[in-house]
Amino acid sequence: MTKKYEPLISIIIPAYNTGSYIERCINSICSQTYKNLEIICVNDGSTDETGDILDKISVSDERLVVIHKKKEGVTAARNAALEIANGEYIGFVDSDDYIDESMYLKLFKAIEKNHADIATCNYYLAFDEYTRRADNLKPVPTEKVNTNVFLQYVFERDTYKGVGGYLWTRLFKRNLIKAKDGELSIRFKEEYLGADDIIFLAEVHVKSETTVYVNEPLYYYYQREGSIVHDRESQYKTLFTVTAYEKLIDFYRVNGVEEEVIEYIIRMYVYVCGIMLEIALKKQETERVVLLQEKIKNNLDVYVKTNKEHMDRVKWLVNMVV
Repeated sequence: MTKKYEPLISIIIPAYNTGSYIERCINSICSQTYKNLEIICVNDGSTDETGDILDKISVSDERLVVIHKKKEGVTAARNAALEIANGEYIGFVDSDDYIDESMYLKLFKAIEKNHADIATCNYYLAFDEYTRRADNLKPVPTEKVNTNVFLQYVFERDTYKGVGGYLWTRLFKRNLIKAKDGELSIRFKEEYLGADDIIFLAEVHVKSETTVYVNEPLYYYYQREGSIVHDRESQYKTLFTVTAYEKLIDFYRVNGVEEEVIEYIIRMYVYVCGIMLEIALKKQETERVVLLQEKIKNNLDVYVKTNKEHMDRVKWLVNMVV
């Protein structure tokens, strides 16, 4: 009996000082029921045991390719892996997270069955003591849909928390990211460092035609203690997330995405501005306070319109800008 052909899937994992989690992450990928994998892990100048753990695992599983490089950040790490990726399909995993053993088999089958460009799945929020599924309040189609239509489920977050705009729940056809000659047609951009995945995913969405959703939680998004506070402080230093969302809104408008979807992106943008404004007020940094208040005022009507069922959010925001 002839064995069915399984195309190569390249899985990209950037890693920096995740020695406490990296073995769990890599083992969950090596244990996939879909076996034809190229696992590319970029050790981005780690100063802990991350590199040693990766080298040890690579001895026992030749599918694991380890790149050791000086620290340049997650953007450069992902691009370095993409440059050498050989797979017909490409996926991403963060080094402190882990995945269900059937994740890539199910995503691949969803693409193959539906002739889609992208497959994406539900996920768990994983804590040390328990996991919690990210639930959708309304059904999401599980047959392929036009990617522009699917963007509604990506950005209407209150209703569709189990979809999300994440790299790591998705499997992409190679031709969305790499040309036939192997050159990258889409790259992670340094100017959006920290929010580069938002812009990357937008460019892939626009280039794709169809997306299919697998309504099973197959990815474990690990919630590290203190990570949210640290992340917000790093965002505040350069406002890179604010800039990325401004770019995102302009990019989707130019590419004909429906205004109803744009309004939900604006809602997320205004929320991010509000979080940054809270920090600016606490720090009493007047110039930045004025800047963020202006950005919020310019979009407050859309924020109110898209939060009719969440007036507490509107009150929180208005109290900071009035």
